[in-house]
Amino acid sequence: MRNGENAGTAAGVSFVVPVYNKASALPPVLDAIAAQTGDFEREFIFIDDGSTDGSLDLIRDRTSGWQDVVIRAQANHGSAHATNQGIALAGREYIKFVDADDLLPRNATRILLDAIAGTDACLAYGDLVRYSEGATVSLDRSTPAAPDVTTLYLPLRAVLRTSLFNPSQILVRGHCAKQVGGCDERVVFSQEYSLALRLARLWPFRRVNAVVAYQSEPAGEADRLSGDPGQQLQRVTLAAAHFLRDYPTVPPALQRFALRRAAGRAYKWRRRSGTGALLPWLWLSLRGRLPVPTDYVGAIERCAAAFDAP
Repeated sequence: MRNGENAGTAAGVSFVVPVYNKASALPPVLDAIAAQTGDFEREFIFIDDGSTDGSLDLIRDRTSGWQDVVIRAQANHGSAHATNQGIALAGREYIKFVDADDLLPRNATRILLDAIAGTDACLAYGDLVRYSEGATVSLDRSTPAAPDVTTLYLPLRAVLRTSLFNPSQILVRGHCAKQVGGCDERVVFSQEYSLALRLARLWPFRRVNAVVAYQSEPAGEADRLSGDPGQQLQRVTLAAAHFLRDYPTVPPALQRFALRRAAGRAYKWRRRSGTGALLPWLWLSLRGRLPVPTDYVGAIERCAAAFDAP
């Protein structure tokens, strides 16, 4: 086992797995990580974010025979902080993120490596399939030898439009994740969205038309941190506001687009939930369509307030 210090960049993949109270889900997740196919060096980094259900002991026990394992235990800080700790510890060229309750098909990492190799992209991502909790999932998924791959040369507009992936769907160049400072810890969860924004400002993405992750759907969606759609939308909106405040040189057209998207989400949420007036969000959406001086960051922050409980 490595001592937890970053040993520098070497060829291969660092699997980064933030964990918080996932003991019941972890055994098949760990098995799927261990079974990844492909001729590449690998290390395994687990950040236990203050679990109280035995997750830490389970990880230690089930990875005791693995090579190049780093296990870091810390007080609970949230998934963005835990993910950043994993990024800092990662010593391989690529980082493969894995949510602690998602399953990887056996060829997922190899598919993503093939897609990003030899390109100037910072990130490759594939598709996710949701399945009912308790259902049997076959991870020996048959994928074409050369699945279709497309390049998003200027991905920032696409990321501002919508969240393209969850952590288990992506493989990232380690130096890129570190260069942008990892995830925005001001948004404690939905960490992959803030990371995607930061990366999309600088480099292309590669999209693979192949399934690279499976996500279970609990009987009660509240069982997932992302199960509350209002909170999820609010986190995405705040991440966009923080990003634009941090990078004011983002072109005004993209800032207007970000406001239109945020105001549109706020309007639709208020209309569906039947809580509060709709006119403020319609007005903000209009401001996002007009090339007039606007405090886009402040307006997007106001949109985030639409998802607060009335």
